[in-house]
Amino acid sequence: MPDIDQALHRLGALPVPVELDEIDDAVFACLARRRREAAATPRVMGFAVALALIVGIAGGGLAGSEPASAQPMSPFAPDNPLAPSTLLDVHP
Repeated sequence: MPDIDQALHRLGALPVPVELDEIDDAVFACLARRRREAAATPRVMGFAVALALIVGIAGGGLAGSEPASAQPMSPFAPDNPLAPSTLLDVHP
């Protein structure tokens, strides 16, 4: 394993990359873009909520048929269609 002090000394002796001069502008541009996105988020969420509400109301209104009535189901009822005895029963 190379000595860490020697490695850091060699790294310090290298010339500074030219791309590091532009890194500040890139960081500030990215921060500005994220601020714009964060400012637009409430509007996009409002649009998504409105669209979901419209689709839900339209879907509910277009159903047109009577809603199905729920049948109470007891696990101890003799005519329970999901009882293990009826599920394992083989019908010819």
